[in-house]
Amino acid sequence: MAKRTKKSILFICTGNTCRSPMAAGYFKKLLDERGVKNWEVKTAGVMTVAGLLPTPETVLLLDEIGVDIRKHRSVPLTPEMIRKTDLILGFTPFHVQSAIRMSEEARGKTFLLKEYVGGDPRRARIQDPMGCTLEVYRKVFNEIMKACEKLYEKEKMSGNFVIRKPRKKTKAKEKPKKKVKVKGKPKATAKRALVKKSRTRKTKR
Repeated sequence: MAKRTKKSILFICTGNTCRSPMAAGYFKKLLDERGVKNWEVKTAGVMTVAGLLPTPETVLLLDEIGVDIRKHRSVPLTPEMIRKTDLILGFTPFHVQSAIRMSEEARGKTFLLKEYVGGDPRRARIQDPMGCTLEVYRKVFNEIMKACEKLYEKEKMSGNFVIRKPRKKTKAKEKPKKKVKVKGKPKATAKRALVKKSRTRKTKR
């Protein structure tokens, strides 16, 4: 069996149309901006069907930070996904418990996002904004972004990221133009000397 070269992180929420797409979209942005290439970011829902669109509010908020998730479609969580994932992060205890009930392989690698990054366990829950105002969505998204930034630092400190710095483009050095010499003199000087010599000959005639 071939060894996987990439590690994977799976964000899980209820419907896979709000919180997990927010987290995945923002976390991918962090990885891309910092040149991390060895991590895959995926999402799933513990109570969803395949093919649901992200909510308009989610699309809007991610648009504001330059992330387009219009092609996202909901995916139900499966035991196979759990088996193939290195780290699974949910937003409420229900998400974590659902993953563990689905597969024993979820134990030891499934956590609440805010608790995993060192937040207060009593305030680790991130509410579902579905059906709420844009203001509530924005509050939830801000919580998720802060947690994702801490997640990046945590994994970086653990040495789990391979960061590839972009190569600097080096400008080719221009070779200095060689001065053409005629009989030990620069070309321009030699040319003036020939003109002067020609004039002298005409005067003598």
